[in-house]
Amino acid sequence: MKTLTKILDQNIFSVLILMLSDLLWMVLAFVSAYYLRNNLLGAPIQLFTVYAQALPVVILILILTFYFFGLYERGRRLTPFSELYHLVRAITLVWLFIMAASFLYKYDYSRGFVLLFYGCSLFTLILGRYVIRRIYQSLYKKGIGVTRILIVGAGESGKSVANKLKKYATFGYQIIGFLDKRAPDLKGFPYLGAPTQLLSLIQKHHIQEVFIADQNLSHEDILDLIHRCDKTEVKFKILSDLFEIVTGEIDLNELEGLPSLDLKKTNSTFLYKISKRIIDLIFSGAALILLSPFWFFIVVGIRFESKGPAIFSHLRVGKNGKIFTIYKFRTMFIGSSPNNYAPKSSSDARITKFGRFLRRTSLDEIPQFWNVLKGEMSIVGPRPEMPFIVNQYRDWQRRRLDVKPGITGLWQILGRKDLPLHENIEYDFYYIKNQSLLLDITIIIKTVTAVLKGKGAY
Repeated sequence: MKTLTKILDQNIFSVLILMLSDLLWMVLAFVSAYYLRNNLLGAPIQLFTVYAQALPVVILILILTFYFFGLYERGRRLTPFSELYHLVRAITLVWLFIMAASFLYKYDYSRGFVLLFYGCSLFTLILGRYVIRRIYQSLYKKGIGVTRILIVGAGESGKSVANKLKKYATFGYQIIGFLDKRAPDLKGFPYLGAPTQLLSLIQKHHIQEVFIADQNLSHEDILDLIHRCDKTEVKFKILSDLFEIVTGEIDLNELEGLPSLDLKKTNSTFLYKISKRIIDLIFSGAALILLSPFWFFIVVGIRFESKGPAIFSHLRVGKNGKIFTIYKFRTMFIGSSPNNYAPKSSSDARITKFGRFLRRTSLDEIPQFWNVLKGEMSIVGPRPEMPFIVNQYRDWQRRRLDVKPGITGLWQILGRKDLPLHENIEYDFYYIKNQSLLLDITIIIKTVTAVLKGKGAY
């Protein structure tokens, strides 16, 4: 039973089961549609071998469409009604793609067959998903493949999570207990101890998911808890109203009106690292070339107002704690302390008048594309911090050194310098846990928008 539970916990296994089921039911629908059209409705049509040649294309369209509709994401735990809704939409789109492919291929397949195939695939694929759901539910009742859950916080939010999950017992959710600083009245749910015992309880009870619903925990406390459990495979879900990193656009899951931010444990793949480096080289090279005409005017503007070098160089901490020299156009008067916190206001006396313009338009950061070309930085990543601040980091805060620092990142697009760098490391932490090319591209696009608006730039 333990072996079967371990297999069912693997998303790849669940995905393969769903794909295989869909393929078998789709082939059955194809054969059934051909039999009905050829033997029961009107004159016979072409041989089955002629139609079967289109089957590989049909299967490919099905898999891709179902994938983009999220029908192979077991973690979404769709309700029967939601799954039916998505299935009907996806199957309809598959049917439209097939008709379009038939038109482009310029082969006149029987219209009756195409209509029958649509009807048969609706019936068989929905039936197949129902069978899979019933099999999983029967296994869950035997304790096989269940998702064992701990809830941190026994207040109203925590109890709300428990009540929602209790309604979804057929999805395999099993609440093992609550953690809270004080022993509460939980009415049927066990109290297991304080949040500080989280790691030991995860190991003792073989927990797969932890819901954090304690309104009294600060962002730093939450991330400290997650950092302690970083070597486990547990998934953390944080009620989004307690951890407003994003506004529902990235990994925001919702279970029966209960939104949560899913901080899944991820490791960037080799393909992602290679792709990211290629984008860095192309983007930074193009930026340096396209923005080169501004260099002369920027240097003249800086030197006209304040004597001294136009380029400001400073030591920063990069990936794995490696020290490197960062380059920027100088925006402050000569003599300003280089080892001080960044300005929090445009009226900061250290900034020159021309420097305010450069910072507002982010033109002061153009030389950093050279750091990107050298491989010391990336386009997207945590901002590189000064050594004296890194020396004050708590253990979980040092996680931001696991990746290359970037010119832009999450906290830049969610307020930029309205949010002090050293006080908002949780944004970088979220980025590190959820790295992807799609997230990088989203951040780059939103950075351009933020720069054009001059939002929060000092």
